[in-house]
Amino acid sequence: MDDTIAPPAPALAKASSWLLVSVAFALLWFELINQLKGEWWLNPQYNYGLIVPVLLVYLLWKRWQTRPAPTTPGARAWSILIIVCGAALFLPIRLVAEANPDWRLLSWLLALVVIATSLAIVYLTGGKTWLWHFAFPFLFFLVAVPWPVRFEQLVIQDLMRTVTAINVIFLQLAGIPALQQGNVIEVGSGFIGIEEACSGVRSLQATLMISLFLGELYSFAVARRVILVVIGAVLAFVCNVARTAILVWVGTHRGLAGIESWHDPAGLTILIVCLFGLWLVSLVMLRRGSASIKSTVTDQQLTQAHFRWATLTCLVMWLIVVEGAVQVWYRSHQTNTRTHWAVLWPNSETNYKSVPIAPEAESLLQYNEGGGASWEGSDGHQWLMFFFRWFPGRTAARFIKVHRPDICLPASGRTMERDNGIRMLQVNGVNLPVRSYRFEDRGTPLHVFYCYWDARSSYENAAAAVAEDWSFRGRLRTALQGRREIGTQILEIVVWGYEDDKEANDALARELGRVVRVS
Repeated sequence: MDDTIAPPAPALAKASSWLLVSVAFALLWFELINQLKGEWWLNPQYNYGLIVPVLLVYLLWKRWQTRPAPTTPGARAWSILIIVCGAALFLPIRLVAEANPDWRLLSWLLALVVIATSLAIVYLTGGKTWLWHFAFPFLFFLVAVPWPVRFEQLVIQDLMRTVTAINVIFLQLAGIPALQQGNVIEVGSGFIGIEEACSGVRSLQATLMISLFLGELYSFAVARRVILVVIGAVLAFVCNVARTAILVWVGTHRGLAGIESWHDPAGLTILIVCLFGLWLVSLVMLRRGSASIKSTVTDQQLTQAHFRWATLTCLVMWLIVVEGAVQVWYRSHQTNTRTHWAVLWPNSETNYKSVPIAPEAESLLQYNEGGGASWEGSDGHQWLMFFFRWFPGRTAARFIKVHRPDICLPASGRTMERDNGIRMLQVNGVNLPVRSYRFEDRGTPLHVFYCYWDARSSYENAAAAVAEDWSFRGRLRTALQGRREIGTQILEIVVWGYEDDKEANDALARELGRVVRVS
């Protein structure tokens, strides 16, 4: 049965048709934005994503001003099939995503489903001419979807090493002795680390978004848009190198305190220079650009838009059912029986002192509670501890998964000798999954003990801890068991000087018995 409504129709029927389309779009995009908003709010690298939905609406409005007349859709069956498949995928995606808000694979899958469904609706409404005309604003949204973690970390680490190497060359040319150790520069005044905030990946991502937006804003041809994106990437890299060069130069003359005072002003200044330079480039390219085209579509032609009432009505009802079913599933499995624990800071130990968290790290982690401390053990070994807690809903804890010791410490000049894997430690009635690492720190053995603890999980053994945190099967099992995110904690303890791994492990067990308390 053909569910197409082809006016002539009264004004009320026309308004109802457009209202149905608007509701379908609103439900689709609300789910996608809700999935991504945690990353946008809590991860400084993707803060720019907060304005992308606004830019998307503006670009759609701009395209609406130059819209062609709607045409009759030809491949209706294929478009309806895309909508049906998208709707079918929506339920498992939402079910698993609710338990795994950090899973970027699902974010990409949901984004592609929403965009494909949206374009199918556009095609059914206005035909092929509308599909091609409105495709770019929807695809533009992909710039706000976080990159896959492994690819992102590869880019970040490569950029940090490159920026560090360039700054070492600058210092040596200026007659200042400098040595690169991973992402750390050793100079006469000490060690200067190139942090993730200085890698340039944030400015690279933001510049990509702005380049694409300016290309659409000024209606550039495809070739000019590509050129603008390339120029934006080069500008972002050059400006970031200039920023880090300023900070490194300040650090060699004024120490770490000087870097802290210059860090934010230098970053803001360089960002403004980068964006202003990109805008000037787009204005130069605009001088040879095409003039904007006004729509010649009349109200009579606009009423030729085709509305698939049955398809859109079923889609709207299905989206509402899916969201209701997901909430019912997790609420029916919700439990508060998990054991919670906290740390008791060992402030009575010898040479105990608090370790401040760097502003950059604090901004990245967005934890609710936590801090750092160092002390000297009874046998003379130096200890360092960091503890962070995220309350339910504060999914910034997921970012720590890509800041494990085996990733961060080699970048700071330490050499990892081995990863001893995860083992379960029974500490004051709590099972803690602790992963052990051994590093070499400029000739001194360094042991790192790292515990990622999810409040919703009961860790019976090491295998369960590994599956819970990292594997595809573990993530899927979490969703099927209805275990929604209800809080996370990170405990990291470092000790120097133990030559024997077993001796270090025994010392850790003693220290954990002193600092871990059931709350």
